[in-house]
Formats: sequence, structure tokens, C-alpha cells
Amino acid sequence: MGDKSVIRTLYSSNIIYREKDSAASCENGMALEVNYEQLLEEQKDPNTLIVDIREPSEISETGALPGSIHIPMGDVRNVFENFSEEEFREKYGKPKPTTDTKIIFSCRSGKRSASMRQTMQNIGYARAHHYPGGWLEWEEKSAGRRK
Repeated sequence: MGDKSVIRTLYSSNIIYREKDSAASCENGMALEVNYEQLLEEQKDPNTLIVDIREPSEISETGALPGSIHIPMGDVRNVFENFSEEEFREKYGKPKPTTDTKIIFSCRSGKRSASMRQTMQNIGYARAHHYPGGWLEWEEKSAGRRK
């Protein structure tokens, strides 16, 4: 009985180590997360595409993240893979991103954007990032800046 609990402990420890290792916040020396201050800078860069991936009901409640375009999470991959340059520009008012475009995904609290970042990197968008603070942090810190 004692041996089994030791094995479970080692197995659990090994999984935790592997998860941390595979979820590293750097790839090729490039951070995959953008903090609030970095996001403020990226909003000024016309070559960076910021995508708010919350649902339309969330956007109608709060508005989209400033400087972003809105594409609901369930539509992102289809839009990026299947829209022509013209369709993308017409719908979103920005050039369609290439696999080299810096893209920052944002949601409410950072969970969906982390998942979307991973999905988009898996299909070749090497410079996909996410804003882990999401709308909740944005709203809190932006309100503090306005006071």
C-alpha cells in the first residue's frame, strides 16, 4: 500500500513538472503573454492586431477592448483561414493578418484567449499572444488611470 502512494506522488509530481514545462510563457525567446502596460503600447502599433474574442452579448454590455477588432472565439479560426484579404478588410477595417503578424487575443479573464493563442500557434500564427488580464483587468486599471 505504501509503495502505491509513493508512485502516485511521483507520477503527480512528474505531470505537474511536464505541464509547467509545456506551458512555458516563452517560445523562441518571445513572451506569449502581454501585460497591461505592454498592451497600452501595442494599441499604438498599427502592425499589431488585437482581437477581442468575447461573445457579442459581452461586447454589447461593455464594448470591445479599445484598439481591437471583435471576432467571437468560435469564429476566429474560420475567419483567419477562410476570409479573403478583401473580406477581412471590409468587415474589420484592418489588413488580414499573415502568419507573421503580431496578434494579441483578449477575452474576459484570460482563459479563452490563452486557448485561442495556442490554437492559432498550432495552425501557424507564430506571433500569436494573449492578454491574460482580459477585460476584467483592463476595466479595473483603465478606471484607475482616468481618476
